[in-house]
Amino acid sequence: MPMDIHFASFTDFDAAWTSLEPKISGAKPLRCSDIPWPTSLKTVSGIEDSDSAADKKRKLRAALVRWHPDKWGRIMDAVQKDEQSLVMERVKEVTQRVLDEKKHHA
Repeated sequence: MPMDIHFASFTDFDAAWTSLEPKISGAKPLRCSDIPWPTSLKTVSGIEDSDSAADKKRKLRAALVRWHPDKWGRIMDAVQKDEQSLVMERVKEVTQRVLDEKKHHA
């Protein structure tokens, strides 16, 4: 399994995610290691203890939209064929963490 980048903050992860966008439509297929995974962070949704209830709800919704497997069609089309199952497995792991965070903060 490829090594994940360890992000110092959710902001760093979010910046890495933004830099992924141009690669999705690039000529070179994506590899699992090209995708920034938030799994090294305390929270995969970016929720902070100091966030208001409305901010937590907004961040959880944004994370569910980003990580829901059904939303990954365009990205999966760009992923190298032999890594697609690994990427989808990782997406589902992150989605489960988002759902766990949602339960915890509900």
